[in-house]
Amino acid sequence: MKFLLVFLAILACVSAPARTAQKKRFALYGMLLETLPVDLADGAQWMMDKGDTFPVIMFKEQQTKVMLQLAGTSFIVEAKHVKVIEEKDLKTGELASYRRNVQTYIDTRSDQWKKRATTPPGKP
Repeated sequence: MKFLLVFLAILACVSAPARTAQKKRFALYGMLLETLPVDLADGAQWMMDKGDTFPVIMFKEQQTKVMLQLAGTSFIVEAKHVKVIEEKDLKTGELASYRRNVQTYIDTRSDQWKKRATTPPGKP
């Protein structure tokens, strides 16, 4: 009986790390197939270029639309305008495209906040 308990304890210790080591990150990215105007969730309007790549947040409306992420905001486009790519299949240029868009978004939002902070109330 003791042998069985020791065997089960060893088995539990060995198999627990093996199960957690098998978990892999799975992410999808969407590459735009054409240049599109989009409405960001924060109210901004942007023109996204053909080939721009963004992380996929979710599919909507029976997978006819795709919600894509840009920094801390998101936008929705019709699925027919997006090629879905697994993270493992991303090329360096596609990742660079996303990073460039995030940096542009952050710089633009930062400039807007600075302008609002320095503009006296009641003046445009």
